[in-house]
Amino acid sequence: MPKRLKLVLREWDNENGTTTRSYRARIWHHKRKKYNFITLRSNNELDATTEALETYSRLTTAIEKNLPIAADARKLGHYIAMFMDHMEIRSKNNKITARRVVVVRQLLRSLEKFNDAMKSPAITELAQIYESQYEQWRDKTVTRLTGRALSARSRNNESNCHRQFFGFLKDREIVNKVPEVNLMRVEQTNYPFPQEKYAKLMSVSRKEISEVANPKTKWNWQCMRTLILLMAGTGCRVTEAHNLRWKDIFLDTKKNARIYFHGKNKEREISISMRVYGHLEDLREFKRVWGTDWEWNEKEYEFVFSSWKLLKTPGQFDSAGRRRWYELAGIDPKKYPLVCFRHKFISDALRNGTHALQIAFYTGTSVKMIQQTYGKITPPDLFEQVFASAPDEALKRKASSKWFNDLLSQKSESRAQNALK
Repeated sequence: MPKRLKLVLREWDNENGTTTRSYRARIWHHKRKKYNFITLRSNNELDATTEALETYSRLTTAIEKNLPIAADARKLGHYIAMFMDHMEIRSKNNKITARRVVVVRQLLRSLEKFNDAMKSPAITELAQIYESQYEQWRDKTVTRLTGRALSARSRNNESNCHRQFFGFLKDREIVNKVPEVNLMRVEQTNYPFPQEKYAKLMSVSRKEISEVANPKTKWNWQCMRTLILLMAGTGCRVTEAHNLRWKDIFLDTKKNARIYFHGKNKEREISISMRVYGHLEDLREFKRVWGTDWEWNEKEYEFVFSSWKLLKTPGQFDSAGRRRWYELAGIDPKKYPLVCFRHKFISDALRNGTHALQIAFYTGTSVKMIQQTYGKITPPDLFEQVFASAPDEALKRKASSKWFNDLLSQKSESRAQNALK
């Protein structure tokens, strides 16, 4: 096939006196103005000619769509590295956070595993294979820690990240499509910690902390108990508690307890009850007493919930004690993560009749989020609150009007006439 396809014979002599032959297909990529060489498996001219024609036929669509072929269509890892370089640049330009770059790389690992399971197809074919098989492949995956199926939210985050990756490749004419995905319906999973079990949990935690002998365990468990009290008493986020420093807890000029929260991208200052302030002060005093052996002080160890002998709060809170308390209190330790205490605070406030706008402001979220997440929760006296100013007469059921009774009588008259006929 002039210009477009040529069979190339490579021949060389070996040291043992034998001759080796190898056939390659030289394909002209007219869109990219270059030759691509593909090594063929055949070892004779007739078979090599047939294989070259089949190879060219298979790549014709990719060539016409200006997609890479042969060595230009590199392995998935090469393109992920390109994409991550792009994300790093976006991070440096403050388009996304550095944390988002880490999360994106983690979400792409499932795509790498899928690619391996599909025996590493060409990047130009991966999008189509992903669209038809990824969802079924991922259905078989369970989480490493709990052994449960991946949540709908996790699956959707993965799919959106993968689509962003394929979109990046499509913009650079490496693939010709972004795969379509069926996003899963996200069911409400924010179960607030059950109020009827809260007192039992606190009782169990006090007993366990008192009886444990290891000072490191006692320290970390006391941090966890205070963390629960803080979240249940203020509705703060886990991240805000993680970043909390001793200097962020103070009394204002009127001796009102205040706390300054640092979130991921937000900062806010709120009033807190003296009860919550007292729990935090108790933790401070506990650390002063139990940290004397290694000279603990709140300036050097400035983070409120730092673990035993650590200057900073660890990336993940030590929740082994909390899970143990759950079991002793008769609660499923997998059902209620730490955020459940924030949900408990918000749910309790809604049931007590607090306006969603006030809750949203206090907990650093939006009214829309409150409505979407906690829409099913309404205080028992909501009806009385909404219609408090309405006169009693406006709420009573009136006797049916003459117009409505006449409307019903029309049917009776119609039946009577039909009977006479």
